[in-house]
Amino acid sequence: MRHVLSSVTVALGLLGATVAPAGVALAGPAAAPVQAAAPGKKKCTIDDERLRELSGLVATRTGYVVINDGTDIPSHKRVFYLDTKCEISREPVQYSGAGPLDTEDLALSPDRKTLWIADTGDNITSKTRRERVAVWTMPVGGSKQPVLHRLAYPEKKPHDAEALLIGNDGKPLIITKELSGKSEIFTPTAALKASGDTEAVPMRKVGEVTLPKTSTDNKLGATGRLLVTGAARSPDGTKVVLRTYADAFEFTVTGGDIVAALTKGTPRVTPLTDPFGEAISYTADGKSFVTVSDGGQLAPEDPIEILSYVPSTKGIEALPAAGEVAKPAAEKSWVEGLTLDEITYLIAAVGALGALLVGAGIFGILRSRRRPAPDADGPDRDEPPHTGGFDAPGAEGGPRGGVYGGGPASGGFGGGPVNGAPGRPGAPAGGGVYGGGRPQGGGRPQGGVYGGGGGRPQGGGVYGGGGAPGGAPHGGAYGGGRAEPPRREPDYREPRGGRRSGYDDGRGQYGQVSGGREYRGDRY
Repeated sequence: MRHVLSSVTVALGLLGATVAPAGVALAGPAAAPVQAAAPGKKKCTIDDERLRELSGLVATRTGYVVINDGTDIPSHKRVFYLDTKCEISREPVQYSGAGPLDTEDLALSPDRKTLWIADTGDNITSKTRRERVAVWTMPVGGSKQPVLHRLAYPEKKPHDAEALLIGNDGKPLIITKELSGKSEIFTPTAALKASGDTEAVPMRKVGEVTLPKTSTDNKLGATGRLLVTGAARSPDGTKVVLRTYADAFEFTVTGGDIVAALTKGTPRVTPLTDPFGEAISYTADGKSFVTVSDGGQLAPEDPIEILSYVPSTKGIEALPAAGEVAKPAAEKSWVEGLTLDEITYLIAAVGALGALLVGAGIFGILRSRRRPAPDADGPDRDEPPHTGGFDAPGAEGGPRGGVYGGGPASGGFGGGPVNGAPGRPGAPAGGGVYGGGRPQGGGRPQGGVYGGGGGRPQGGGVYGGGGAPGGAPHGGAYGGGRAEPPRREPDYREPRGGRRSGYDDGRGQYGQVSGGREYRGDRY
């Protein structure tokens, strides 16, 4: 049972420790009643099986440029060009060298001639986090292969980032994906270096952006309204948009200062209906947003569609209430009433409890393994032989006692089996529990618990041990017969008839054999 309980403890601990990181990924502050967004207008459906996990999108006058999320499949690790019907319009462009590690977003330079690719993905669940990230640049038409530029966050602290913008100075702005809803903005401190395994250019933090809370329905609930998954700048440079899994937040840019717009501006909010949207772009005329989903999180039969939206002119406080779907109180989870900090503390507590249970279980298992195993050599042990299970009668010559009352034996040290059943002839006596029986022969019974029998008992009964006719009783607890000084149980050796001179086997001098039983001289 000790091993079973220890194993269960370890299992529960591991469950607690495993559930905690998973809970962090899905937990988030609750919003008000859920609002259903107006469906986006379908532009086209992507049928190419290589394009099921799209994370970056740029709209051009002739169609779209797209990239997949991080992948190890060489045929998927390309820059793809689509026409206005979402059909592959030309041969995909390969990267130089081994290619990117985890691509997440696409952006166009202010002059719309250079395509920038954000190789900045770094999931918080990854075993090894990235010390440096990268961006790639190439002509927007795909006439050359992408060129690698390495970057590093301050103190090489890892971040997961899925949004990229290009400022008027031609430097990238990388916007992190934060569960807290407070995303950080980083930019290089120096000119970028081209290709090769060069040292990463350090970046500095230039601001933070906190998006307003909405109630837009999405597959990740409240968390999906916090995580920034894509960004884009309008063709004329006067607006930028950040997107989450639920909404698009458009900011007005004054004097080309994108950081000021994101950190100080008040956005206009457009609810989105992508099933698992991770990309956004302005159309070439700047009048609409287009979006696409990462189908890696969808069912195989779900279509991958590019959707179009007319940007909202209203802020969060003026979003229409039509289409709100409030959950009945009986269907609301208690988690929805918690703040992000409360959920974080709760998850941390569960993780700590899981770690403690793991430690306790391992300690119990190790402690059990250090216990010496029972000696299976029978009579050579330093203590008297024990009885068998609850229903094992003593075998001939075997020192077996009865459980729950050993019955009388017909000869020798007859210890009865279970619940007062008669002992077998010649079976040595192990006294019965809950009442040892009275022996029929001249042997010496081992006294029973809850009332020892007659003869010369070796141990008195508990709660009233009876006196033994013709023998000196060992007194019982709570009122028994005449008591003898406490003694240790004898060590039985070769229960045969006859006498034998004393000898020493290294554990104590053995005296004469008496009544067919041999006793150790230092024990009896």
